Amino acid sequence: MAKEKNGTIKQAGKTPPAQAKQKTLTTQKAETIDVWDKYVSPAGAVVMTVYLVILSILLLYSIFQFWPHQNQHRSATQGVYFFVWQIPISTEMSLLAVVALAGALGGQIHAIRSFAWYVGNRKLKVSWLVQYILTPFIAASLALIFYFVLRALFIPMNSNAENANTYGFVGLAGLVGLFSTMVVNKLRRMAVEILGLLQHEEDSAA
Repeated sequence: MAKEKNGTIKQAGKTPPAQAKQKTLTTQKAETIDVWDKYVSPAGAVVMTVYLVILSILLLYSIFQFWPHQNQHRSATQGVYFFVWQIPISTEMSLLAVVALAGALGGQIHAIRSFAWYVGNRKLKVSWLVQYILTPFIAASLALIFYFVLRALFIPMNSNAENANTYGFVGLAGLVGLFSTMVVNKLRRMAVEILGLLQHEEDSAA
């Protein structure tokens, strides 16, 4: 301990509580950043590969099972066999399910290609794994939105799943999932033309 000029005693080597807390928070933040910035281990890459393969097979199987029956009224119910379950579903809802699944499959293809490239070049980081997991779900949602917009703007109101071009819708949904970034930009431009967008409301992350 050291004695100051005003007679008070000051402990040497002691850090004030506020500074100690700030230092601890800074250290924890740096450690968190370091974790996300690390490269994925070989074991982690294998686990992610297994996940991507299983999800791809599941999406393909689901598309085959939920494919709408031809020459069936849209209000009619068809039985879909999904593993051990039998799911009653209308032709219209079956088309919606296949569109969403095709969009997810397109996003899954994009994720697998990116994953394979980064693993092959030994540049895959932990922070990218979250994107690979979420990409199919984002792509499925985008495919549905694009499908709704397409049906609303270009397909007659009396059109239904019975006479709809299933292959065309499913193929387009797959492309939406595969090129999701381009689709988001296209939908954003359409929204700007229809709704308008103020400068301070613009989303810089879009």
